[in-house]
Amino acid sequence: MISDARVRYTRMVIKNSFMELLKKQPVNKITVKDVCEMAEINRATFYKHYTDCFDLLKRIEDEQIAELQQLIQESQHKNIADIFRKMFDKIKEDGDRYITLVSDNGDSTFPTRILNICYEQTNPFLNLSETKREWLYYFSACGCSGVLGRWINTGMKEDVSELSKFIGDLLTKINTSFEIDPARR
Repeated sequence: MISDARVRYTRMVIKNSFMELLKKQPVNKITVKDVCEMAEINRATFYKHYTDCFDLLKRIEDEQIAELQQLIQESQHKNIADIFRKMFDKIKEDGDRYITLVSDNGDSTFPTRILNICYEQTNPFLNLSETKREWLYYFSACGCSGVLGRWINTGMKEDVSELSKFIGDLLTKINTSFEIDPARR
């Protein structure tokens, strides 16, 4: 029990130190030594938990995505705008972390990874063939991840309900346009 608490504490200190460094410099400039000095741990302790700073970044992102995934699973029977609203509320709640992860110093693909879980969980384009569903998803995801990244990078000032309704309406309109003309399937 005590060792579990120590492990959780050590990982928390490592992550927090890394996130502070990520606010100031790109991930490719952060060294394990930098993280260890800030966390006041030795390198062996760091390497017990992570292979390098890129592994650490990916695991932090994976934790954030797992939380969002849980929200989506709890929202299974809601419309896409409601699902986005729950996700965006959570992102705004953890705003500082997301701002850092999406910044120029972090991972520019992170918003796309976030939207991938929406596709996997909700599959909004069910009326299309698998290939066209994939094409439409990537088209939509690139636009939506751009909007999401912009919203996060500009400090999440816009209302969550307005943003989620906008993206939900956009995806619904795209999907509806393919329902009208069966020749497009």
